[in-house]
Amino acid sequence: MPNWGVIPSIRVRDLAAALDCYELALGFTVLRGDANSENCAIQRGDARLMLEVPGEFFSPAYNEAIRERLGAPSATALYIEAPDLEALYEHVQAVGLTVVDPLAERPWGQAEFTVEDLDGHWLTFWKSPETEAKPSA
Repeated sequence: MPNWGVIPSIRVRDLAAALDCYELALGFTVLRGDANSENCAIQRGDARLMLEVPGEFFSPAYNEAIRERLGAPSATALYIEAPDLEALYEHVQAVGLTVVDPLAERPWGQAEFTVEDLDGHWLTFWKSPETEAKPSA
C-alpha cells in the first residue's frame, strides 16, 4: 500500500449523488463509508480522495467556513492519472458530466481533459505518452 502524502477532501452537498458521480461516471471505488455516511474514502488507481458533507467534525468557525465555501467556484483542479483516458472521456460524455476542457494533446506531452463534478469541483484526467509505451502486466 502506498504512503498517502496528500489525500484531498472534497466537500459536497449530497454524498449519495456525489458517490454516484464518482463511482458510476468516473470509475472510483469506495474504500470506506457509504451514501449514508458523513464522509467516504474513494480510490481510482493510485488516486485517493475523501468525499465529505459538511458536519460538526471541526471547530465551529471552521465548520461554518466549510458551509460558506461549499459550491463556490474555484480554479483548482485535481490531476488524476487515467490509463483508460479515451474510454473514460467517452463515458463521461455519455453520462452527461460537464466537460470543462475537452480531451486534447498538451504541449507538455500528455493527453488530458477536465470535467466538473456535481458540486463544481474540477478533475483533470491525464495519460502520459509513457503510459502507452509500458507493457501491460
